[in-house]
Amino acid sequence: MNLIESELYATDHIFKELLANIKSGVAIYETNDNGENFIIRALNKPGLTICQVSKKEIIGKNIREIFPNVTHFGFIESLRRVWKTGKSEHFPTALYQDTRISGWAEMYIYKLPSEKIAVIFEEQTKLIEVEELFESKQLLEMTLNSLHDAIFILNAEIPPRIVNCNPSSEKIFGYSKEECMNQTTEFLHINNDSLIEFQSYLYPEIEKSGYIRNYEYKMKRKDGSIFPTEHSVIPLKNKQGERVGWVSVVSDITDRKIVEQKLRESEEKFRKAYYQANLYRDIFAHDINNILQNISSSVELSSLYLNNPEKLSTIKELYEIVNEQVHRAKKLISNVRKITELDRTETILEEIDVNRILDNAIEFTKSSFQTRIIEIQVNTPTKKNYVNANNLLLDVFENILINAVRHNNKPKIIISVEIIKEQKADKNYIKMEFKDNGIGISDYRKQNIFERGKRKSQKSKGMGLGLSLVKKIIDMYHGEIWVEDRVKGDYKQGSNFIVLIPSIS
Repeated sequence: MNLIESELYATDHIFKELLANIKSGVAIYETNDNGENFIIRALNKPGLTICQVSKKEIIGKNIREIFPNVTHFGFIESLRRVWKTGKSEHFPTALYQDTRISGWAEMYIYKLPSEKIAVIFEEQTKLIEVEELFESKQLLEMTLNSLHDAIFILNAEIPPRIVNCNPSSEKIFGYSKEECMNQTTEFLHINNDSLIEFQSYLYPEIEKSGYIRNYEYKMKRKDGSIFPTEHSVIPLKNKQGERVGWVSVVSDITDRKIVEQKLRESEEKFRKAYYQANLYRDIFAHDINNILQNISSSVELSSLYLNNPEKLSTIKELYEIVNEQVHRAKKLISNVRKITELDRTETILEEIDVNRILDNAIEFTKSSFQTRIIEIQVNTPTKKNYVNANNLLLDVFENILINAVRHNNKPKIIISVEIIKEQKADKNYIKMEFKDNGIGISDYRKQNIFERGKRKSQKSKGMGLGLSLVKKIIDMYHGEIWVEDRVKGDYKQGSNFIVLIPSIS
């Protein structure tokens, strides 16, 4: 289980490193009362600076305690909508004020798979203050030159042409100001169809709202690379209200998209690791409890028969049961370790002889159940069959054979293994069928028999993590595995596990 805990720790570490290195402010909120209140669970260093607080002051606190006027600000409603609908929102630049802090901020709100809310925000106070205090042409030019977003001023012609642009436009798109002047914006779009699609959104939205804001769209740089952008377009009007041009603001949101993706991936990886940890723990505890119970019962019976010479054969049988249960516990622990290792490491495949690995698995199975009568027949047209696999193939065969023995109440256990070559979808495979005369598997259980320890209840008798490991290994080989009835239509006559593994000619 230490490997699972290590994976959880590593995932959590990645998530924390991500928050620590984002230049924007990032806050994580959680609600426990259906969106009525939101608790601050995390705030990175840039966020602490923008909000003028320390971690000790805010973590675990209700947002209303830290920002008392947040309800009037409208931010709570946005959080509540995103939490309820799962649809991300952009919270436009707005002024927040209370007795402690005052400033302008722009925010993007997302719902994470864990039901928490992530907010990425930027302080806009300085820009807003400058715009409100100065209206001179000189200051406007200075402002345009200092902005990180590309600014294009276009005339009112159809199609409109660029009459001015700022230095950031060259940094973002790669074109000099001279190359942009008097050009339409067609050369900034991926192709003509892309331009038409953009205009089909632009003009109806302008007629409806008077502007467009934060419209995400992909564009093209001078070097031909495609990148994500965010557009805001505002019409320029004269005193008579006539449109005389356009102001187009284009933001390169590549970094933001990478951050969003990493947030989603980190959250998903953490959620998956947490789920798997709980799943493995429950199954491990369940199976180990059964094993210990069997050992305990055998030991207790043995102690009653110790002084009775007539019960020596019974004591020997009980000893074999204990020995079998010890082997079963070792196999369970090995399976847990191997499943977690497969999740963590990249495996290397090589040329493996199926027949040799199968012989080893048969020998191990028979030695593990010495008190059972086991007959295993192998039918193969060739002495060697090579596949692209690794030594974990032994675990596949051992788990299938051990299950065939363990879930069989017949006096004589008969297992036949048929190996043939098969072609499927222009690919060559080695096909192996493991047929047994055991208790069989119902159609209902066939649907989830390979899922990671899935059981209807804790009391139901399952196959532990063995077949979960088998499925994961076969998937790693780019093969297939499924189970059928040995006798079609009558599952009680035994099972037929079918394995396909890509072959090597």
